[in-house]
Amino acid sequence: MAELLNYPIFILLLVIQTAILRHIPFLGGAADLLLLWLVAWAMHRQGKRVWIGAAFATLLMAFVSAMPWYVFLGSYLFVCAAGRFLSKRFWQNPLIALFFITFFGSIFQGLLSFGALYVAGSAVSWATSLRNVIIPSVFLNMLFTLPMYAIFNDMASWVYPYEEKE
Repeated sequence: MAELLNYPIFILLLVIQTAILRHIPFLGGAADLLLLWLVAWAMHRQGKRVWIGAAFATLLMAFVSAMPWYVFLGSYLFVCAAGRFLSKRFWQNPLIALFFITFFGSIFQGLLSFGALYVAGSAVSWATSLRNVIIPSVFLNMLFTLPMYAIFNDMASWVYPYEEKE
């Protein structure tokens, strides 16, 4: 039941991402707040239903983006799987895993986007895409990772109160 709070937050993050962050580009790249929220949710100990959130985020992005829906589905499921896998291994220091997943998830999303555009017949070269879109997007996602994790952690401590064991 507590996971239902994440869905209005996804919509709010989508509005912030499309209305504000897309108008502050770094070269051709932009931050993906939905990806960062999914990473933070997957890294949390209560994030067992993050898969449903990935499907919802995919639906939202497919609605507002010209990119094919499977790009978002693939990248969001990738970060969810990596987050759930690494949350069990890096339980004492989740920040290392958080930055690791954000870095590789952003690169994976950029590669999927380039592949989808290449298959669709776009004339964008690999070097231009890497230099002007993928690397700046990875940088912006890494920049917003820590604030997004802090916001999610505060929300999670409010929604999922810590259960003390006797």
